[in-house]
Amino acid sequence: MNKSQSEGGLAFLKNSKVGSATGFMVVAGNIMALPHGKKVKGAMPTGHRFTAVSEQQEQFREAPHCYASMDRKPLAPYSPLAHRSRLAQEDAPVPLKNASTIEFQDRFCVHKRRFVTTHSNYYTGEMPDMRSNPGMIADSTKLKKFLQDK
Repeated sequence: MNKSQSEGGLAFLKNSKVGSATGFMVVAGNIMALPHGKKVKGAMPTGHRFTAVSEQQEQFREAPHCYASMDRKPLAPYSPLAHRSRLAQEDAPVPLKNASTIEFQDRFCVHKRRFVTTHSNYYTGEMPDMRSNPGMIADSTKLKKFLQDK
């Protein structure tokens, strides 16, 4: 195959079957491929896109707030659990900013003196009681217990 000098350097690529380029050009002694142009909108027929969704996407999609007596609610396929068929519910109460809802209570403990030690409860620093009358001892003990439980 004899080539003449008049033919350019790209003449040997003239009838090549390369689908990744529309043509070739020489830049600084290197052969570069010309890419395909950008697609023009409307050049291809626009058909319906794939619109299928998974079961998870369908169940947990963002749903508008609907209720049974609402005017102009959006249409939706029938579902017995649809939000559009439910009665309207009031919004949940918003708690105060620093209000705690946790209660540390037990019906069997006295909360006023809950974290007082046994020593603080029973050691009062009194002198020993030398009385021998059981009624007097019981009465004073009953008074001490009443004052401790306050």
